[in-house]
Amino acid sequence: MTTDFGHYEVLSELGRGGMGIVYQALDRRNQRMVAIKQLVLDNIDPKKQREFQDRFKREAHMASRLDHANIVTVFDVEAESNYYVMEFLDGHSLRKELELRGGKMVARELWSIFKQVASGLAYAHSFNVVHRDVKPDNIFILKDGTVKLTDFGIARTVDYEQTHLTKTGVMLGTLAYVSPEQLQDAKNVDHRADIFSLGVVCYESLSGKLPFTGEGIAGTVIKILTSEAEPLHSLNQNVSVEIGAVVSKAIRKKARDRFMSVLDFAKEFERALVTSPPASSPSSGSGAQLSSNSGVDNSASSHIYTPGIPIEIKSKGSVSNLGSRPASEAALIKTADNDDIVHQTKVSMPPAAFYLVRPVATIGRKGEGNGCFVEPAAVCSRNGRLAVADTALRKVQVFAKDGRFLCAVHANPDIRDSKTNGGSLTNPSGLSMDFRGRLYASDSSDHYVRVFDAMGTFVKEIYNLHGRDGGIQGLVCDSTGLLYLSDADNACLQVFQSDLGTWMRRVGGKGRHPGQFQMPSGLAVDRFNQIYVVDYTASIISVFAKSGVFQRSFGGKGTGNGLFNVPRGIAVDKFDRIYIADSLNHRVQVFGPAGEWIYSFGGRGSEVGKFVSPSGLSIDPDNNCLYVVDRGNQRIQVFEIMFD
Repeated sequence: MTTDFGHYEVLSELGRGGMGIVYQALDRRNQRMVAIKQLVLDNIDPKKQREFQDRFKREAHMASRLDHANIVTVFDVEAESNYYVMEFLDGHSLRKELELRGGKMVARELWSIFKQVASGLAYAHSFNVVHRDVKPDNIFILKDGTVKLTDFGIARTVDYEQTHLTKTGVMLGTLAYVSPEQLQDAKNVDHRADIFSLGVVCYESLSGKLPFTGEGIAGTVIKILTSEAEPLHSLNQNVSVEIGAVVSKAIRKKARDRFMSVLDFAKEFERALVTSPPASSPSSGSGAQLSSNSGVDNSASSHIYTPGIPIEIKSKGSVSNLGSRPASEAALIKTADNDDIVHQTKVSMPPAAFYLVRPVATIGRKGEGNGCFVEPAAVCSRNGRLAVADTALRKVQVFAKDGRFLCAVHANPDIRDSKTNGGSLTNPSGLSMDFRGRLYASDSSDHYVRVFDAMGTFVKEIYNLHGRDGGIQGLVCDSTGLLYLSDADNACLQVFQSDLGTWMRRVGGKGRHPGQFQMPSGLAVDRFNQIYVVDYTASIISVFAKSGVFQRSFGGKGTGNGLFNVPRGIAVDKFDRIYIADSLNHRVQVFGPAGEWIYSFGGRGSEVGKFVSPSGLSIDPDNNCLYVVDRGNQRIQVFEIMFD
């Protein structure tokens, strides 16, 4: 092994590992301090030395390609001499930072580090480079606060397969931070392995503990492959449920269940941070406080919508197809008042947000066989699949988006210790699908949520231990894995972690003040994971931030525009427009994000586009379809949301 690096003068050794040594050196050409990483082959089997040399060259090749403020810069590569030169980093690792802080930090402190790591990883991923060894030791914090991602020594470029250096079954990376797929098929991992590792880093930084550790290597591997992590908020009360849910999503077992990108992970973390209450720092006892403009709008309930241009409504019974039109022009619209298609009137709304719904299909028919309904009550849709609960038939059926019957969910009475006879239903009242395709069904006769897999097979049940006499009226899953239940007995929402069935908190309570309920029923979430709650008795819609903070409410009893006569289902589209099934007014009403009434459609009748007691709503954002449970007509009506 040589220490002759040409015009680089070695000053000291910074560290060494099984394959290399890192030196601090002076570049005599420009008097710049640098770090030199040298490959050491003394302890390597001679038969494998060539493989390690090739890997080292690959590391140097990839590191020199990456030019980003949050990735260590490579100045010079001498692949034939088994070393390369990079910038000298004056600071310390995140590992050292955690040690200085007593093992953990608050979320606000972590965010300043996390967002820079995410930025560097996103840049690397854009080159199809997967780091595969993200851990606190490889996250370096400079004295000015800049964060650098280091050691792409086992990084893999997806289009560099001709090296064949990473064989199937060979796991590279520090075990505690390695994703399950790296343990099972290391050659085929993608950027989501880095998301998992970064999630583990966040978990450790916030709790002081690793999420998956066992007795020895074998025990840790089993934990990574099979065990769920303990919820963060139960380990550290200063970690909010929202932040815990975001980190939990990042470390899910299957890559497809995590965030689609590291930037999505960062956005959700920041959003949870903004909506979470401030926490105390374990190191100082007084963490940073969220500012008054942190993003939670506490004045939303008093917001007055500024009217846009008037939209003319033509004669009774007419429906016009807008086609394309300039955003500044007035347009025709279909609406309803009680049982009739409306008379001529004017509606004010912003042109850019204008849209209609157009009936395109009906699903189901009267009867008791597959694809038939007797008393449909609830609906949910996701990824082109549709589930419908029928209270009279006591079953849930699943359809394709074109209306084809796929399956009926089925109980498994052989499951031991099940309090629901393996998922049997008595009076199904609410449905929701998560991003994995799992189906959640509530029952108004008890306080258990039945969970079924994508094939309709019963998986498990979640018990609302706070329930009393009645059952659960409705439920919804948000994008981070939180499950919200309408608990009519306690006039509140109960919040659970859907993976573990762990109770998190309650939202609301009995009363008539803003943020309180008489009888909560239908639920929906928007793209920001705000929660929308239908109060069946009060005919009020309440909106809460993900943190549970009340935002605003709208509605009231009546038959006029913006008023309800027994509201039931609710759904929110991708532009945050709110749809309410106004059951005894036999219509669906549509509201803007601030609760301003926009228009209604429907009217009592059996023809397409009319309803008898609509009870449930769902929107599939992938195909812009609104599904309405037309209960009295024993069918599901499908409407296309036509955004203009």
